[in-house]
Amino acid sequence: MASTEKPSRAAEGQTKDVFIRRLERLMRLRRDYLDDLNPLGLRLLDRALYATYRDCLEYGATQKANEIMAQHPIPGWDEDVRKAS
Repeated sequence: MASTEKPSRAAEGQTKDVFIRRLERLMRLRRDYLDDLNPLGLRLLDRALYATYRDCLEYGATQKANEIMAQHPIPGWDEDVRKAS
């Protein structure tokens, strides 16, 4: 695909689904392994969560991403998101 071509709607939908599933998986990992992670591991996981959250926003999956984040709140998450915006 040339750089000037836009991806099809189906491809965009698949991309959204990939990012949403990744966000769900990272949230599940954070919840399940919170007590096992050292501070560096937790920080890395939180950065992966944030990057994936931003990908969701960029690809138009804002509502679903916010729903996932609301189900499993992360302390300080709102502050971090406001700083980065």
